[in-house]
Amino acid sequence: MRIRGHLDSDMDVSDLEAAFALPLAEDTSLDTAVIGVLSTLASVATPLAGILLAGYVVRLVRAGDREATALPSFDDLTGMAVDGARLSGALVALQLPALALATAALPGPGPSIAMLSYATHPEMLGLLGLTALDTAGLVAAGLASLAGSYLSLVATVALAREGSLAASVPAVRDLAFDRSFVRVASAVALVVFVARLLVFLCASVPVAGTVLAALASFLFLVVSATLLGRGAPAVTARRVDATRDSHADGVNAESAESLKSA
Repeated sequence: MRIRGHLDSDMDVSDLEAAFALPLAEDTSLDTAVIGVLSTLASVATPLAGILLAGYVVRLVRAGDREATALPSFDDLTGMAVDGARLSGALVALQLPALALATAALPGPGPSIAMLSYATHPEMLGLLGLTALDTAGLVAAGLASLAGSYLSLVATVALAREGSLAASVPAVRDLAFDRSFVRVASAVALVVFVARLLVFLCASVPVAGTVLAALASFLFLVVSATLLGRGAPAVTARRVDATRDSHADGVNAESAESLKSA
C-alpha cells in the first residue's frame, strides 16, 4: 500500500523520510515547533497540555491525509481542545478493559507487571502467589491491551476524518477489519517503540535531558501521527469505492429492469 493513494503497493522508506522531514520543512514555522516542544514539556505537569497535544495529533492526522508540506500551526485552541478531549476519552475507554482485567488478576498489593517479566516458568508464578486463574487474567489483560492499542490508532484516524464520536463509528468498524490498515498500524507501533527508547536515553542525559526528551517526544509524535494520516486515505478509499460500486450496480440493475419492462 503506497500511503499517498495507491491502494495495492507497500509503504516504503520515502513515507518515513517525509514524516521525519515535516518538522524541518521550509514551510514549517519555528514557532510551531517551539510551541510543540513546550506543550510536550507542559503535558508532564498538567492534563490540559496533554489534551491539547491529543488535539494536535488529530490535526496532524488530518494534515497527513492532505499530504501536508509543513506542520499545522497551533491555532484555534478551542477546537483543538475539543478534538483532544474526544480523542483522550476514546483512548482511555479503549484501555479500560485491560486495566479491569489486570486489576482483577492482581488484587491488593500483589506483584507488579515488571516482576512478572521474570516469571518464565509456571513454578515461578506459584512462588509469586499467582494462581492459574490469575495468570490467565494477566494474559487476557495483555491481549486486551494490544487490542486497545490497535483500536486506539483506528479511533484516532476515524475521529480525525469524521470529526465526531457518533460519525466515526462506521469508519472505526471498516478500518479495524481492513488488512491494509494493519500494516500502517504496525509501522506506527514500531515508530512509537523506537521513540520510547530514544526518549528514555535522552532523559538520562544530565541537565539538558528533559528538554532533549521533550524534543524527541514531539518529533516522534509528529512522525507517528503523520504516518497514520498518510495511511488513512488508502484504507478508507476502499469503503468509498465500494459504496460507489454498490450505487452503480443498483443504477445498472434499475436501468436493466427498465429496459426489460420496455
